[in-house]
Amino acid sequence: MPRVALIFVAAMAWATAAHGQSAKPETARYRLIIEITWRAATHPFEFPAKAHLSPFVAASHTGRYVMFGDGRTASSGLELVAENGRPTILMQEIAEARRRRRVLDAVVGPDLTHVPGKVSLTVRVDRRRSRISFVSMVAPSPDWFTGVAGIEMRSNGRWIERLTLPLWAWDAGTDSGETFRATNRDTQPRESVRLLATLHFLGDFGLRAVGRVTFVRLP
Repeated sequence: MPRVALIFVAAMAWATAAHGQSAKPETARYRLIIEITWRAATHPFEFPAKAHLSPFVAASHTGRYVMFGDGRTASSGLELVAENGRPTILMQEIAEARRRRRVLDAVVGPDLTHVPGKVSLTVRVDRRRSRISFVSMVAPSPDWFTGVAGIEMRSNGRWIERLTLPLWAWDAGTDSGETFRATNRDTQPRESVRLLATLHFLGDFGLRAVGRVTFVRLP
């Protein structure tokens, strides 16, 4: 092969390799490390016996799917998780959103039978469905839950490598009970989802988190 041709072939190979190295991946996987710190020592007011969290429900999605949001009305699926810890209806809602291509991945993780404790989930994302949400019931309780909603995994066109956020207690607005073991008092019409600011989750300086979640991008 002529020397000029060899130089051309080598240059093309280098350009192809360089392009492959710089190409931004279309998909990513994230490990969600959920650490629950909620316990009697940090949240002493009426801390319940047999405190636990229900199975965690997580999904990756577009901005057109909302698992929950401050000021929004809870879906039937969120209500069932927040009141009973059961993910069945929420997973059906997620399946419908997936049919509409608004959800990419959905995971039901383990529960926490004792607190404090740690749970780990893995969720896939792509460029279009790059947000992650998850919820779990704070139990026992009327309709209280924890989780995050619509956390974007991309920044400046790149996948975020690591992100840690606090976890707060939320009120689903579907039950009017005011204590952990309140009897069922269905709220009609439903009130808005809101941060829970009762004495159960207040400290000396405001709301006290029930834990934290760390998103870690996997190779």
